[in-house]
Amino acid sequence: MHGHTFVVTLRLAGEPDDNGMVTDFGPVKSTLRRVIAPLRRRTLVAGRAADVDLSVPARVGFGDYVLPARAVTVLPVANTTTEAIAGHLIDQVLLHAPMPGLRWAELELAEAPDVSATVRRLRG
Repeated sequence: MHGHTFVVTLRLAGEPDDNGMVTDFGPVKSTLRRVIAPLRRRTLVAGRAADVDLSVPARVGFGDYVLPARAVTVLPVANTTTEAIAGHLIDQVLLHAPMPGLRWAELELAEAPDVSATVRRLRG
């Protein structure tokens, strides 16, 4: 196991409304904070990984671990790569933050200044 301190960048593009805005950033930022909150200071486990058994002790690959439930977040992904985590985050933001004029959204997740993954979702 290892950890990262990620930096998230969200980019949005679409049709401006009558006020000239694609979306109000306030609700989007609140949604992004809520989506990220369960991942903060947690051990992230890929719930769809073939080599993960979440019984106690949990088996991840070749290691057995016993972790307090409050320290673990199980994600609906096959692997906890930066790409998979970025995909999960953008899907959750789009699910919970309605943006009617949105054409595409892009989320960049950086684990270091020179290492990041970018995921884009198209709409409409």
